[in-house]
Amino acid sequence: MKKTIPFKLSKKGLLLLSIAAASAVAQETPQTNSNGDPEEVIEVKGYRGSLLNSTNAKRDSNGFSDEVFADDIGKMPSLNLAESLARIPGVKINREVSGEGQQISVRGLGPGFTKIVLNGNSMSVASTGSLDAGNSDRQVDLDLFPTELFSSLSVAKTATANQIEGGVSGYVNMRTARASEMGEGQHVRFSLDGAYKETQGDVSPKAAFTYSYSNDKFGALFTIVGKQAKTRVDGFEQDANFQNGCVAEWTEGTAGCVAGSTGWNNFQYTNIATADYAASHSGVNAGDMLDINQVSGLSDAQLDNMGMPRIARMMTMGGTKDSVSALLSFEYKPNEDMDLALDVIKADSDYKAERTEAMLIYRNNYLQYDLAWLPENIQTVDRGDGERIVSGTFYGARPWVGTRQYDEELSFLSIMPSFSWYVSDDFKVDISASRTESDFDRNEPYVLYFGPQGTVNFAYDNGSIVPTMDFSGDLSTASNDWSLVAGPGAEGDVQSMDLRFARGSRQNKTTGLHADFAWGADPTRNGILFGFASDKMESNSQGYSGTGYGDYILANQPNIASNFGQYLVDAKVTDLGKNIDGYQGLNGIVGLDWDKFKNDINYDGFEPEPSTGNQFGGSVGNIVEKVTAVYFEINTETEIVGRTLRTNSGLRYVDTQQDISTLNGSASTDYSRLLPSFSAVYDVTDDVKLRASASRSLTRANPSKMYPNTNWTSAGIETIDTGNPALAPFEATNFDFGGEYYFSDLGYVGLNFYQKDIVGFTRTESTLVQFADLVDWGVDITDLSSIQEEQLANCGGVNSDQCITNVSAAVNIKGMVKLTGIEAIWVQPLDFIVPGLGFNASANKISQDADEGTQITGISDSHNLTVYYENDAFQTRITYYHQDGADSGDIWGTPLFSRDRSQVDISASYVLPVATDYDLTVSFDAYNLTNEPISTYLENDSQTFRAYFPGATYNVGISGKF
Repeated sequence: MKKTIPFKLSKKGLLLLSIAAASAVAQETPQTNSNGDPEEVIEVKGYRGSLLNSTNAKRDSNGFSDEVFADDIGKMPSLNLAESLARIPGVKINREVSGEGQQISVRGLGPGFTKIVLNGNSMSVASTGSLDAGNSDRQVDLDLFPTELFSSLSVAKTATANQIEGGVSGYVNMRTARASEMGEGQHVRFSLDGAYKETQGDVSPKAAFTYSYSNDKFGALFTIVGKQAKTRVDGFEQDANFQNGCVAEWTEGTAGCVAGSTGWNNFQYTNIATADYAASHSGVNAGDMLDINQVSGLSDAQLDNMGMPRIARMMTMGGTKDSVSALLSFEYKPNEDMDLALDVIKADSDYKAERTEAMLIYRNNYLQYDLAWLPENIQTVDRGDGERIVSGTFYGARPWVGTRQYDEELSFLSIMPSFSWYVSDDFKVDISASRTESDFDRNEPYVLYFGPQGTVNFAYDNGSIVPTMDFSGDLSTASNDWSLVAGPGAEGDVQSMDLRFARGSRQNKTTGLHADFAWGADPTRNGILFGFASDKMESNSQGYSGTGYGDYILANQPNIASNFGQYLVDAKVTDLGKNIDGYQGLNGIVGLDWDKFKNDINYDGFEPEPSTGNQFGGSVGNIVEKVTAVYFEINTETEIVGRTLRTNSGLRYVDTQQDISTLNGSASTDYSRLLPSFSAVYDVTDDVKLRASASRSLTRANPSKMYPNTNWTSAGIETIDTGNPALAPFEATNFDFGGEYYFSDLGYVGLNFYQKDIVGFTRTESTLVQFADLVDWGVDITDLSSIQEEQLANCGGVNSDQCITNVSAAVNIKGMVKLTGIEAIWVQPLDFIVPGLGFNASANKISQDADEGTQITGISDSHNLTVYYENDAFQTRITYYHQDGADSGDIWGTPLFSRDRSQVDISASYVLPVATDYDLTVSFDAYNLTNEPISTYLENDSQTFRAYFPGATYNVGISGKF
C-alpha cells in the first residue's frame, strides 16, 4: 500500500483554493454611507500597514534604501529574517540545503560584501554557513534570529558617512523591538505554531511570548522564542568535475592500468566476468575473460578517456535543531531631553543530525580490492573537450557508503546600552556601546564502508535533474555482505579503514563605542551630523587533525574490521527520494549505530591535534581588527524652481589595524581610507521624486585568505604556499540615479539605475621573495628541516640575495569589475476594485563588464510578486519569488552554474470571532509549494552537480494578545 503525504497531491488545488478564498472574501458587500452610496473603507493594518510604513520610509529617505516593517510588532512578513528581505529589489537569498533562507546578498555580490549591523552597531555570528560548505568570511547567518525579536529591517544601497563601513554592496540594520512601540501600559503577545515538512513527515513546534510595559518614564520588554525544527533533505551530489579511467589487469600478481593508459586514471574497469554479469548473460561464467570493447561498446581510447563524475552519490540527511532566543529591552526617560536604553539578545541553538550517502560512482575502485567495474552498453556525448558518459551499466559494483553524525552548538550574546540627550533644541548627542559574543562548535565523525556487490544502472538522460543511479542489491538492510574494508586485497588490512575525524570551532567577539552628534533643529534635513566610532572585531577559528585517530580506534577496538557488522543498522529512511521529481534509485541506505560505535572506541577520549585547516579545507587562525573612524555630514534642504531639493554630503575617515596569527606565524597590517558620499533627492512634484547618489565604500578582505599558514611544497626552500596578511580591501565607486512616483499614500512605482566600479579582487599568484623577507609573510624561517638548512647554507645563508623562495598566495589584482543594474518596484493597492486588495512587485536586472580574470560569480537577475488581500478579520498573501541561475565559479576547471529557482509561498490568517479581547488569530502558511530544488550543474543543464529537494513546509499557528 502506497503511503500518502498530506497536501502532497493537492498543491495546485491548495494554491487555487487560496486564490478563490481571497476572491470570495473580497467580494463581500461593500460598506455604504448614510445615503446608501458605496463608501471606500481602507484600514491600514497588518501587511498593508507594513507596506505603508515601508512606503513612507522610502518617500522620506534621501538616498536609495528600502525598509521592511513588522506587520504587527513581533511578527515579520515571513518566518525568516533573510526571507523577509527577499521582496526588496536587488536582495538575493542564499539558502541552506534544507531550503531555509540563511544569508542575503545585495546587488549581485556575495553575502560577505553586505554589512549587517544590529541597532546600528557591529555584530558577528560565529556559525559557518551551510552544512555542505564552510565560510570563514564576513557573512552573517540570519537563521539564528527569530523574527519576533525585531521591529524593522532596513537595507541601504547607497553609503552615507555615518554608516559603519564594510559593505561594498549594501548596509542592513536590524532594529530590535522596544516597549514604547507597543503602546503605554502592559501588553502580552503569544503564539504557538506547528510546521509540517513534507520530507520529514513530522511536526516542528514553535512558541513565542512577549511581555511589555511602558509609561512616560519607563519601558521594559521581554520576548522569548523556543523552537524545535525537525529537518530532512534528500539529494544528489557530485564532488568534482568529470575525470577518466583505465582498463586494469593483473600482471605478476599485481593489478594496475594496462600499458599506455593516460589521464587521471581515477576509475578502473575490468574484462573479467563478475557474478552478477554471468547471472544475467547465458553461457557466461564468473571469471571468464571478456572482450571489454564489445561489452562496453567503446574503443580502447574511449575507455581510457571517457569522463565520469569523480564521485556521484545519493544522500539523505535529517535531524533536529533546538533553539531558544530571547530579547530583553529597557528604556528610561528621566526627563524630556534624555533617553537611556539597554537591549540584550541571547540566542542558542543545538543541532544534531545524521547524514548517509551511497556513492555508486567513485574514484579509486581498484581491481586488487575487487572493486573494478565491468562496463556494458556505455553511451557517451562529445562536449568538445572529450567524451562524457550519458548512460551505462556497471557490473561488479560495490557501493561505497558513508555516514556522518553532526553535533553542532551555536551561541550568541549581544549587550547594547545607548544614551540620547537633547542638550538644547539644536544639539543632540547619541552614545552607544556594544558587545557581542558568539561561539560555534561542530563535531562530525565520518565512517565509510562497502555494501554488497551488484549492478549499477546510471543515466543522465532520464528527464530528471537527478541522474538514475539504481542498484540491483538491497542497500537498506544490514547483512554479512557489508564490510569496513574493501575486497580480498584488503582483507586484514585495517590500515585501509576509512574512519575520519572532523571537528572545528570558532569564537567571534565585537566591541564598539559610537558617539554621534547632531546640530540643527531638524539636522537630517538642515544641519550637521558628525561623530566617531571605535570598533574591535576578534575571530578565532580552530581546526583539528585526525592524525592518530585510526590507531586510537584500533587500540580500543582491535577487531573492529572483523566485527564491523555489529555497528550497522537498517536504513532509518526507507523512502529516500520520495520528494525528488522523476526520481529513480535507492529507497534507503544502511546506517551506523553511532552510540554503540562511539562508546566502543571511546570516541570522547580521543585528543586531536590542532591543525592549520578545518574540515572544509579552509585555513584557520586568529584575526583582530581595530577600526577607528570619524565622519562629518552636512544636510541641506533648499528650493529650486519652487521645488524642494535635499542633499547629504559626507566624508568618513577610517583606519584599520589587523593582527593575524596562526599556528605557523603572525603578521600585522594597517591602512586608512577616505570614503566620501553624496546623495540628493529633488521633488519634481509633490508625488514625483528624483534621486542621485555617489559614494566610495569598502569591504575588508576575507580573513581565511589572510592567515599566514605556510606549507612548504618542496623538500628544500624553493616553494611555499601561504596566506597574505597584506591583502587590501575591496573598494567600490558607486553611482545611483532613479526616482519614484507616489500615486497614493500606499502606492508608488520606482525605477533605479546603479553602477559599481569595484577593485581589489584576489587571485593566487607566485612571487619571488628573498628568504630573509619571508618573515613579512608570517613564515618562521628558523623552523627548517635538515635538507632546508643545508640548501640555505649552499645558497649563501639567510641574508644572501641568492636564496630565493617562490611564494604562492592570494594577491590583489589590478583588474576592475563594472556592475550595472536596474531595479524596479511597484506597490499597487487595488481598493478601487475591492477594498483591501493589492499587490507589490519588484525586479532587479544586473550585468557586469569585467577585466580578464576578475569575473564576479553569483550575479543573477531576480523578480518577485506578492498579491494580498485583507479586511478586519482575514488576510492572505501569495508570493512568487524567482531567481535566475548564475555563474558559480568552477570545480577543478569545469564551469559551475546554479539553476533558476522559483518559489511560491502562501500566508493566510483569520481573527476568530470569539474572545475578541484577546485578538485570537489562526494562521496558515505554506512555503515552497512547488518543491523547488536547490541545485547546481556543470557546463550544461544535463550534468547536475548538486541537487537538494527540501520539499514544501506547512505551518499552522494561533496567536493572541491582551
